[in-house]
Amino acid sequence: MDIDLLFAVIKQSEWREVSQQERLKPASFEQDGSVNSFTGEHAEEIINHYFDGTEQLLLIVLDPLRIQSPIKRIKEDGFEFVSIQGEVKMDAIIDKIKLKSNKKGTFSVNVKHFD
Repeated sequence: MDIDLLFAVIKQSEWREVSQQERLKPASFEQDGSVNSFTGEHAEEIINHYFDGTEQLLLIVLDPLRIQSPIKRIKEDGFEFVSIQGEVKMDAIIDKIKLKSNKKGTFSVNVKHFD
């Protein structure tokens, strides 16, 4: 699978718990044992669909080469995700970016890929 970077989103208030566990396990992980991530081209659409009205989020930047769990592409709710079939250890997180919603409660996220 040829993916340069993956992204996941959590509420900023959840970061402390995530960092203490030393692995990324969002609420969806407890339901099905996977972490749904996405590529940059789908970031804004997915974030605004699932997190509309949330004030502060963290965009988690993941290095797919550091993810030890199997990954596969899936479609859910009309969106393309990259499902990580297991835990994501902290060393796969290469950055986190604070996102704040605008007055309408939506997020502006523009991820560009440069070769």
